[in-house]
Amino acid sequence: MTATPAQPTGARARQTYYWRVRNARTRLRPESAGQAWHIHPGHPGGAYCDLGHELDPPEHHTPSLLSRSQPTRRRGDEQEFCGGCLACEWEGPVHRGDGFGDGDNEAVEDAHDHCFPGWRTLPPITTVEDRWTVPQSRSGWAQLTAPYPAGWVDQGAPVVAWRRHRREAHLPPHAGRPRYELRVPRPRSDRSRRPAGQEALF
Repeated sequence: MTATPAQPTGARARQTYYWRVRNARTRLRPESAGQAWHIHPGHPGGAYCDLGHELDPPEHHTPSLLSRSQPTRRRGDEQEFCGGCLACEWEGPVHRGDGFGDGDNEAVEDAHDHCFPGWRTLPPITTVEDRWTVPQSRSGWAQLTAPYPAGWVDQGAPVVAWRRHRREAHLPPHAGRPRYELRVPRPRSDRSRRPAGQEALF
């Protein structure tokens, strides 16, 4: 992703610039702030202001989601998303979509590929009920996270869960949940295949 000379790169710096535009501290119109890359509401790092962000970045790579709206010739704006990291200036490729699992999911996954390479092999939570009960249970949580690489749990590695429908959006960290919950496709069960050796019976 390329940036104009006026805009810094990196999630934290972009968020500061966004607030500078919103608070009329630049030459741009404050109402155009949504067209500047910024941390998507509800995602880590989104509370910074134009006076600057936290003095010290996280000690480890931390995923977040950047977004902006782009005017189109059609009615309305087009949403763009890209993954970001709160500890470095890394930014992922741009994805377009409507949000709510379209475009934003891909960007969040890019950010996790950067921060937690190999997260796609983590054991998934397979039922909706367990999404709530496993993180609350010490034994269930210990069992789920036992295969995680050393240090990942303390660094906020995601919880992976089977999604319920095709466009179920990834859930960002929130009160009581210090990590992303990433929804992945349920493995296909091929019921049309015959059991091994059945062909010999016919």
